[in-house]
Amino acid sequence: MKKPAIFKMTAAIALCTAVAASCVLAGCAQDTAEVSQYSKDTNIVSYVSTQTQVYSATAEVVEAVADSVVEISTEATMTQWGMQYIVSGAGSGVIVGQDEDTYYIVTNDHVIEGANDITVRLRNGEEYEAELVAADDSADIAAITITCGEQLEIAVWADSDELQIGEDLIAIGNPLGSLGGTVTKGILSATERSIVVNDYEMTLLQTDTAINPGNSGGGLFNMRGELVGIVNAKTSDEEVEGICFAIPANTARDTFSDLVTYGYVQGRATFDIELTEGSISSGIGGAAQSITYVTATGDGVEAGTFELYDRIYKINGNEITTLASYNAALADISAGDEVTVEVFRGKINQGFFGNSITFEEQSVSFTVTALQYGAQ
Repeated sequence: MKKPAIFKMTAAIALCTAVAASCVLAGCAQDTAEVSQYSKDTNIVSYVSTQTQVYSATAEVVEAVADSVVEISTEATMTQWGMQYIVSGAGSGVIVGQDEDTYYIVTNDHVIEGANDITVRLRNGEEYEAELVAADDSADIAAITITCGEQLEIAVWADSDELQIGEDLIAIGNPLGSLGGTVTKGILSATERSIVVNDYEMTLLQTDTAINPGNSGGGLFNMRGELVGIVNAKTSDEEVEGICFAIPANTARDTFSDLVTYGYVQGRATFDIELTEGSISSGIGGAAQSITYVTATGDGVEAGTFELYDRIYKINGNEITTLASYNAALADISAGDEVTVEVFRGKINQGFFGNSITFEEQSVSFTVTALQYGAQ
């Protein structure tokens, strides 16, 4: 079987943060959508399209939906060589839910990952401090909120399973982190593309709509003004044009719903370990072999299972060589499953020129119960 192509996510661009202000008054297309509450345990209301009308012009779609798309700027603190640095980033988001004065915004996990401060800027320039609700790295979806006493535009979710290849699509976002509200247009090139993005295999929509760094987390709309996808990736090869990707609306909405209701995606499995990808040599002159090994263990790890520097060899009989293959194995497991794991135990060897890891020649097998990701 041919391996999925590997693509890079649209990167966040450096951007200065600004101060929070008031909000914009806008309407919500409730007459073309049905109300959908994420959970009976919450009061968060979103809208799912029941609309059949197709707008005749791109400008009409933009007029109807542009106010629901926001700019996102972030600041994160990084420490290097004993010094602390403030790193700025930028991306996009879409308002998709409301609970009285609280508005819920969907964006990409990689847009807000590691951020200490998140600022949301509306189409009219008004700004707010945002709060992170929850995020999921494997789905690349995050939920953030802002508080506003006025009515803001709320996007209407499409049924992305009903999309047709070749139909017109419109992207609205914040390319380069400084061109908020930018509109580009293209078509739906393909559905259900299996793409490896940042070590996770994702099933995405493909479009030739122009996407640039800073568009991440922004909206992809059809000619009915429905939110069909959340922009998250593009090809990185300089010789390639017009191959960009978005998370389908149904996938994004299901993930977002779990994040705002539970704080994590239900059923997602974890072993509560952190891995690093490395390589080992098969001998003098031999080719290097890619491996993954444990660099940290959490409180949820059972006694007699994972240990520091374990090389993950097999999970349920499937060989693990990369972080992508490890994440793919986890994707086939649900929280609570009994999983058979095979590892080679490793140890640190201290040397004059640095430390190295050596692994035992005999593997160790054990059974472990998969935990609920994000619930610990």
